[in-house]
Amino acid sequence: MKKILKPLVWGVLAATAIAVPSCESFEETNTKKDAISKNDIKPMYLATTSILRSTLGADLWQRIINLGTDTYSQYFCNDKYSPNICVPNDSYIDTFWNNSWTWINNLSQAITLCNNTPEEQNIAQMCRIWRVWVYMRLTDLLGDIPYSQACNGDYSFPKYDSQKDIYYDMVKELAEASAALDMTATRNCEKDDPIFSADWNKWRQLANTLRLRLAMRMTEADPAKAKAEAEAAAAAPGGFITENVVVWRANNAYTTHIGYNFFYPLPHYWEGRLTLSTSMQKILTNLGGIAVEMKDYYQPEHVPSYADPRALINFNVTSEGTLAAVDRRRRLENGKYVWDTIADYRGRWEGVQPGLTEAHAALPENLNTNHSRLGVFFISDDPTPPVKERPTIQKDKNMVLLYANEPQFLLAEAALRGYSVGGDAKSYYEAGIRTSMAYYGNLIDSDDIEKYLISDMKNDLGTSVAFDSSEGDNLSGNRNSKLMKIITQKYIAGFPENSFEAWNDYRRLGMPVLDAFVEAQQGNVIEVGAPDYLGSLRRFIYPAIEQTLNPDSYAEASQRMGGDKTTSRMWWDARTEVVR
Repeated sequence: MKKILKPLVWGVLAATAIAVPSCESFEETNTKKDAISKNDIKPMYLATTSILRSTLGADLWQRIINLGTDTYSQYFCNDKYSPNICVPNDSYIDTFWNNSWTWINNLSQAITLCNNTPEEQNIAQMCRIWRVWVYMRLTDLLGDIPYSQACNGDYSFPKYDSQKDIYYDMVKELAEASAALDMTATRNCEKDDPIFSADWNKWRQLANTLRLRLAMRMTEADPAKAKAEAEAAAAAPGGFITENVVVWRANNAYTTHIGYNFFYPLPHYWEGRLTLSTSMQKILTNLGGIAVEMKDYYQPEHVPSYADPRALINFNVTSEGTLAAVDRRRRLENGKYVWDTIADYRGRWEGVQPGLTEAHAALPENLNTNHSRLGVFFISDDPTPPVKERPTIQKDKNMVLLYANEPQFLLAEAALRGYSVGGDAKSYYEAGIRTSMAYYGNLIDSDDIEKYLISDMKNDLGTSVAFDSSEGDNLSGNRNSKLMKIITQKYIAGFPENSFEAWNDYRRLGMPVLDAFVEAQQGNVIEVGAPDYLGSLRRFIYPAIEQTLNPDSYAEASQRMGGDKTTSRMWWDARTEVVR
């Protein structure tokens, strides 16, 4: 990796500070005649921008999320302009890699700047928690990365730590930071915290939730550690998050640091890459046994009679108007040209196969505008505009970083595995579903939720909702096991902004069952039928420049992981059973 210098030169820090709004006046700092010193830099100057930018602004969101985890988790399929056949793009990960070290560096420096006041000590814990967030995403994309020697200035070429060691330290950091937060500390920097407005209890809840997330990620590689950390997180003061964690967008002085929320205008400004995948279609079809209310323009043979009540909200039926196409062909008849309709794509709720080449993605039967795309619920101020009209794009809508339903599903899996986490698997599972459904407000009828929870109608993959209506061993890869139910519901409930975790669960457990990338470049995914088959990438590869800048550490890490390949497993990707 590039030489990680002693946390930033003070002149650079000063420039950063001047650019970042703070809870303290800039008047004295800006009128000083001499250079800004270390003592002039306030921790929140560094923390605010590092937190904001590491939530991924428009450019990195597109490259890492939309063109990466969104497609590898199969939350969406890409369009003809950006086909995803599992070929890594070095420039994307290179940008994310370099930015991540800047964020980690600044957060580490902010921690050292904190003095002994209770508020600044809390800021230090906040930065420790968020530093784990950044490290977690980086290691879950790549595997082994620099950690123990990174950003401390003592090592020009820091070693790559094993992912196991990184995970062990991250849960320790979260446990210590959660315990060290002082609930009585002042909140003078409330307006500079873009996540929780210096609500210290919510930061404690986030630390506990991330600790539980990391604990459950270790289930297949280190069951004893997973159990110990999950139980400790469940017993920690403060509990887990109870509301969606978001980063401010609208009416925020900091928005210029990250740009508008790229997620929301994308479907319409560039014809949209956010298309229903065939995997998501199979998961949602028939699940829960809720009848679909048919509209006049729906084509009954192309819209399911029964579906998860979130299905047609998450992805709208193709429009009756200009947003869906009619595929036509001209022929000569009696000396005149006549147009024949080959296919009418209006009034359909259907997905596209993952991993098509550009040529195949451009065919009418695969074209994104001829298939269901991200619902207007997620992009508009009005969640139910007429589908034949373009909705008003809400490009400043807040970005959801972590859904309130996630800890419920994590606890459901923990309880299913026999961990002592204060409740039973079924109760947590159903609470997670209810929390997910509540996110949609009055668009989902309360009676339908109750019917949904007891339904034994199976989706197109053979999974039903009713927790007690299961088959096979609870933890098996059976398509209707209790573990499959939990992970399937977690997958749906994390839509659309939690594809990172959906992809992580798929790599960790092979759940839910997803279609293979049909035209993936050979060698970049495990082939169908192989013992460790998985229909997606298993990791991103390191930036190519690492082989030149830090060759020894790169080589050691690559060898330890079985090669710097997209088919190499994460440490926690240790499950051997494959769901068929």
